[in-house]
Amino acid sequence: MTSGGSTLPVRELCTVRIELAAGAPLALGRSPWRNRRVSDIAGGRFTGPRLAGTVRPSGADWSESGVNAAGDGVTLIDVRSVWTTDDGAEIYVTYAGRLVAPAATLEAFRDPARVETLTADSYRFRIVPTFETSAERYGWLNELVAVGFGRRTAAGVEYALFEVL
Repeated sequence: MTSGGSTLPVRELCTVRIELAAGAPLALGRSPWRNRRVSDIAGGRFTGPRLAGTVRPSGADWSESGVNAAGDGVTLIDVRSVWTTDDGAEIYVTYAGRLVAPAATLEAFRDPARVETLTADSYRFRIVPTFETSAERYGWLNELVAVGFGRRTAAGVEYALFEVL
């Protein structure tokens, strides 16, 4: 992975496809502090060279959304979830991040029927996941730093996750 002439050493961790519960996110509305909404996780699947399994329907994204000065849709991501590996280990996965959908693409981005027509460079969707597990065989997850690049899908989200070496 390169940026500004320097290279960030990374190794592929996995790709995860998360399905969100049908319907619009639960909008909690604008409080004095934020504009929170909740998108429940319905399930999913992750696959990679050292990590594969299912995303349990036990978590959600407690995101905050708004609009910046340019009219772009901005989202502060706050996800908590549980993943189960194919060999039975439970992993608590949390991630924070930022999503910016430019005003010109915002309508298509919000429409599940049109979102997959957008190119990867038409919006910015980045996360920083952390992993926690008591399974000794996956103890290495407790110590790594990871980054992810996301995209919206008609049914939810998909992330390419990388371990920072």
